[in-house]
Amino acid sequence: MSGEEPSTRQATFNSQLATSNSVCHICGERADAGNSTVCNNCHRSFHLRLRNDAEGRDCGEVWINEQYLSLEFACFECLGVRPPAGQLAAEPPVGGGH
Repeated sequence: MSGEEPSTRQATFNSQLATSNSVCHICGERADAGNSTVCNNCHRSFHLRLRNDAEGRDCGEVWINEQYLSLEFACFECLGVRPPAGQLAAEPPVGGGH
């Protein structure tokens, strides 16, 4: 076992997954480790502004789990929430992603 705290291991794991999955599963646009994370429920990448003062979109939410003192990440699909108007990408042209 590693000497890292569980929350540090989870954040590292999320960052590695976000880098390997380069498309947000909520809006379908490109997502990289600088503007995305991975849902703790479905393990798919989604956009998340990692700083409140940064521009970008949020396709999910993050909050503190007070019982375990760790961050919880969830995409809008797993939360059962519709993204705010204008968050979804336009339908790709026929043959371009269908």
